[in-house]
Amino acid sequence: MAKKKVFISYRRDDAAGFSHAVYDRLVEFLPEKRVFMDVHGIDTGADFTQRLNAALAQCGVLLVLIGKRWAGSEASGVSRLQEASDWVRLEVATALRRGIAVIPVLLDGASMPAQGTLSEDLQPLTRLNAVDVRASRLNADVWDLTGAVMKALGETWPPAEPGAAIYATVSSLYAFLAGIGLLLMLIGSVFGTMDAAILLGIALIVVNALVVLRASVHPRIRDLTRQQALRIGAVLHLVAFGVMFGAGDGDTAMVIIMFGVIPAALLFLAAFAMQRRGNSSAPVARASLRP
Repeated sequence: MAKKKVFISYRRDDAAGFSHAVYDRLVEFLPEKRVFMDVHGIDTGADFTQRLNAALAQCGVLLVLIGKRWAGSEASGVSRLQEASDWVRLEVATALRRGIAVIPVLLDGASMPAQGTLSEDLQPLTRLNAVDVRASRLNADVWDLTGAVMKALGETWPPAEPGAAIYATVSSLYAFLAGIGLLLMLIGSVFGTMDAAILLGIALIVVNALVVLRASVHPRIRDLTRQQALRIGAVLHLVAFGVMFGAGDGDTAMVIIMFGVIPAALLFLAAFAMQRRGNSSAPVARASLRP
């Protein structure tokens, strides 16, 4: 089944700037073909009526951008929304009639029109919970609006941070390898005396596992970014195995190199890959994803 689309309903003389800001943010998280706005969604020479009707038929969420001139009025003093052929009225009324999720978006202090001023087919709009978007908080408000749209479409929100999959894989693999290393050291201690260096190395490994996994044991560890956790973890891992390597003998050198140097290098490379992934996925000339 095809995934539902988002339809942005607005008046060009009322909300053109806001509509482009909303569109640009939505297409950061959805394919462009799933976000319909007349400027982007209708090719030159295409039948306007047919294209709009087709877009509404595939719509899962309709955003109604309501500025201070949304209702408007003709020279005669009659609101445009009272005209049966008004495009905004047709878009919103069709969505309401079809049971499509409609989200009113009040722009820069605009208020919801009084129910009595709307045609009967638009009056259900006034009972819907609206979202405020202000020019002074545009980035934050559009972020919140995007979250509401994504949830209404059944999409995951908030989005995974760039490199999240890399971090999950590497941190899990590190925990596995560190566990094997500790197990081998503990087995070795059964056949010999475990000196202070070995004990210190094991303690550092345990602490390092908490750092790499960003365990909620201390605010400083919990607040680390994923890249910071991997970089710090790589250093601590080398220190821990360096301590144990110094206390070992020739028989354990290969084990320490395998379970010391290789995991540390893996952590460093993962942090570098996450940084590259984040840089490549960041929108050009746009603000950070987080407001």
